[in-house]
Amino acid sequence: MTFATVQQQLTTPEGFSKALDVRSAPIGLFWSLILITVLAIGVNLFQLGSATDWDWYLMGRYFLDPDAVQFEGYRAGRSEAFRFFAVYAPLVALPLAVIALIVHLSTRGKTGRKRFEAFQQRGWVARQRFTGLRVKSGNQQADTVLLSHPSMPDEAFDAAAFQYASENAALDKKAKKAAARAAVKAGVIQGVSAARLTPTLPGELIIALARGKSEYVVVIPPEPGTNSKIEILPLKL
Repeated sequence: MTFATVQQQLTTPEGFSKALDVRSAPIGLFWSLILITVLAIGVNLFQLGSATDWDWYLMGRYFLDPDAVQFEGYRAGRSEAFRFFAVYAPLVALPLAVIALIVHLSTRGKTGRKRFEAFQQRGWVARQRFTGLRVKSGNQQADTVLLSHPSMPDEAFDAAAFQYASENAALDKKAKKAAARAAVKAGVIQGVSAARLTPTLPGELIIALARGKSEYVVVIPPEPGTNSKIEILPLKL
């Protein structure tokens, strides 16, 4: 996918929405609740099937009876928690999943239009270049990238990215850990001006966690005068 192809696809709201590899919070919650529902039902059916020699009549009869589900080898409190999870979790999770899906379907159009308008007003398509610096994000180590800006020619950006990656590669283990901690403190998880991490890079460039598998990402800086945060959105390949 070339830069020109990406730019062309992002000229309409429909193309913009299709190009982004972004999952909304409600749809993420929906799939999590569906997973919980399937897991609980599966556990319940397996336990009842094992106890009744897979007599489907008895399994249906006791499907909503937590006393019919037994978890041997666990302490009483943990066994009771598992029994109630297997029986009652679907009754709670499934309605919540439906609500999350309704919220997603009712808000995705408005959210997509607002995001497209913000992109048109102040956003740009950036190229990602690995910095060689990895930081802790949650329980994992994540790669960081330098993001390009329209004000800088591609050749100058590539040279700056190469120089910064070389500087990080030259750090010893202790110095690299210190640099990673400083990057996290500065806000690299969300995305931060490169000038806050090194004086050798211009402030227009951004250092952030790598997003998606494409070379390109969409960058939407916060609206001036608001407390909103920068958005760095991955693109589909």
